[in-house]
Amino acid sequence: MIGNFNGDYITQPGINPEVPGGITEEVNGLLAESYAVTTRANYTSKMTKFIAFAAQYRLVETAYNGADPVLPDITPILLMFFAAYLVREGFKSAGSITGYCSAVKQWCLIHDRPDPTINPRTGALDIRYLRLHRAIKRRLGTKATQREPLSVRALARILRALRSGFIVHTAMINDFVAAILLGFYAMLRVSEFTNKLVGTHDLIKEACRGDITFFGPTERPNGFRFVVKCSKTDQFRTTQTLHVYKTPDAALCPVRAMHKLFQNDPRPPGTPLFDFTTRTANTPGRPMSAARSRFITGFQRALRMCNLSTAKVQTHSLRSGGATAYLQAGIDPYIIQRMGRWRSWCWMIYTWASTSHIQHAMESISACDRNARPVNLDEVRW
Repeated sequence: MIGNFNGDYITQPGINPEVPGGITEEVNGLLAESYAVTTRANYTSKMTKFIAFAAQYRLVETAYNGADPVLPDITPILLMFFAAYLVREGFKSAGSITGYCSAVKQWCLIHDRPDPTINPRTGALDIRYLRLHRAIKRRLGTKATQREPLSVRALARILRALRSGFIVHTAMINDFVAAILLGFYAMLRVSEFTNKLVGTHDLIKEACRGDITFFGPTERPNGFRFVVKCSKTDQFRTTQTLHVYKTPDAALCPVRAMHKLFQNDPRPPGTPLFDFTTRTANTPGRPMSAARSRFITGFQRALRMCNLSTAKVQTHSLRSGGATAYLQAGIDPYIIQRMGRWRSWCWMIYTWASTSHIQHAMESISACDRNARPVNLDEVRW
């Protein structure tokens, strides 16, 4: 066994390599940084389930240090048994089962073990493992309700409902309006502008007032820069700076909404960007919380008031809705991908085609060159 469950990478059981100058510790430190802390925490929590499975079926060898189990070689067959074990345990989501198997794979790679999804004989992805997960997905099915992107029309309705004062108190309206518009125009994940917990605020990872910088005239800024400290695709905290510009429609302008929030409720740079705490006034020194649970509660309350389905529209609909709106406005897909910080074309999966898209596509056929003929490019290439 190379490495153990608590993350020692180089030092093996019973072996202390004699390397001068603390190089071993340096190598261990660099290898530890090869995966983000959130990634390691994620796979470690899921590995406990695999260890329970291994212990139940007596696959765990005697612990060499009396605490951490020495796991056997993890093969595609063993990983398939683990997936079937999760089905028998009552897991209802094929995605969750895939996530637990991926955690085992991450553990193996970090601890210099062979990839358990690769067939050692062919050196390719094990076809039986792939077929098993396909069967699990078919048995458990997909989500009962498909998530929908938030349309611009629905966005306007939600903002009108919030500004009415019937959903949240007047002191809280600016926070919710600015947060929703920021999430929509910048195509953000909800975790990128809210806090994970109610009573804590991580200055290093979570959005602060100091992450917003306005540019242009002081009274009527042209836009602002927003520093995204941590995201799903940026787990190493390299940060990304997004530019958000004003729009002609004042009711839907993210810059106006953010500037109004900063003017009406000025706070120190280190405080949370938004405050979703129930209150009747923005008193200085009050307890604040930008917890996403509170944002989701207010967002869903607005959805219900607008007769929108909370099963179909969720906070992630802001991200997919922004991408769909940009696509419908005729923005180049490459620009949308770069603005949304997608590393592939996966974003196209949850953007929706509108009736105007389909109408324009069909009308364009009549304008095409009727004398055009297909060309065999293979002949031209040679």
